[in-house]
Amino acid sequence: MEFIEDFEYDYLDECTNLYISAFNREPWNDKWDFNTANKRLRDIYKAPSFKGLVFKKDDKIVGVIMGNYEQWYKGLHYNIKEFFIDVNNQKSGIGSKMLSYLERYLKERNVNTIHLYTAKGYKTEGFYSRNGYEIPNTITMMTKEI
Repeated sequence: MEFIEDFEYDYLDECTNLYISAFNREPWNDKWDFNTANKRLRDIYKAPSFKGLVFKKDDKIVGVIMGNYEQWYKGLHYNIKEFFIDVNNQKSGIGSKMLSYLERYLKERNVNTIHLYTAKGYKTEGFYSRNGYEIPNTITMMTKEI
């Protein structure tokens, strides 16, 4: 059985393990351990106006979206902070189902824009593009290592 439901605090540890599994491999090759990943997900969960979803398959979490609402002069925006799918369930349509569900949910609450960051040139950029997301020409993300 498959279904999408709201993210709950009790899911943090299971989602932490899924997060590590997803991001400590290609193409990201991150170096998350349980403590750092758990702290990241807890920080997102504790953010004002948090909204998260999980995709469950046979009572196991295999997909997660976490983010928060934010007021903007044109209305409410939703920021996707993390979105990850179990590596054994990628390319099965779960990610697209989750985005579609989230978009319907947000539209019903008068949220008019979704923002997210993803790595340029990786398959994630293509995934979001296939799901109707665009690269804006009015803003860029810049970083500086200090």
